[in-house]
Amino acid sequence: MWLTKRLFPGLVALIILGGGACVPRTLPSAPGGVTLQPGRYLKEYYRAPEFTPDREIYALAPFTLKTAQGVAPDTFGPLFMTELSDAFEANGLELAPPGNACLVSGTVQLVKVSGTSLRFLFGKMSADLVVSGAITQGEQTLFAFNDLVHLTSPLTPGLAASKEVELLLKQAARTFASHLLTELLLHGLTPEAG
Repeated sequence: MWLTKRLFPGLVALIILGGGACVPRTLPSAPGGVTLQPGRYLKEYYRAPEFTPDREIYALAPFTLKTAQGVAPDTFGPLFMTELSDAFEANGLELAPPGNACLVSGTVQLVKVSGTSLRFLFGKMSADLVVSGAITQGEQTLFAFNDLVHLTSPLTPGLAASKEVELLLKQAARTFASHLLTELLLHGLTPEAG
């Protein structure tokens, strides 16, 4: 009885305080002064009327990382860029060094992994990703975007495997890349056709 009275309030406080900062409810403003609209795949996006993504060549600039919680920034940055590069190539979009190519750049506003400290008890972890950026050519903004990704990884209670956090982060980055390229390439198709 004594243990229950002492342990339960401490465990509740640990759960509440262990979550850290919440995922922002408002997204950053769009780069280049464009107005974003709700997307079918991305949370918000803007597309220039004359932009035809499948006819362009792209250069990926490293996305800056603003806030990282529960993950080392130097680990997530390369992982994120690899997933983004792989997604562009898998969808048949040509990548080239910067020059005359359309520049894809942005900021990972937040990457957060939660639940690792109590994973042994509850058997789940989650990852949150808030990303904003643009595709530009010179001074012209061709495409701008904001997106939120939240993934929960149901596991079994017990000790964590060595690569669980990395796999969850890869899946979050892959989900964002999928949102971006689907919104980019399926523009104008009706839901029945896409």
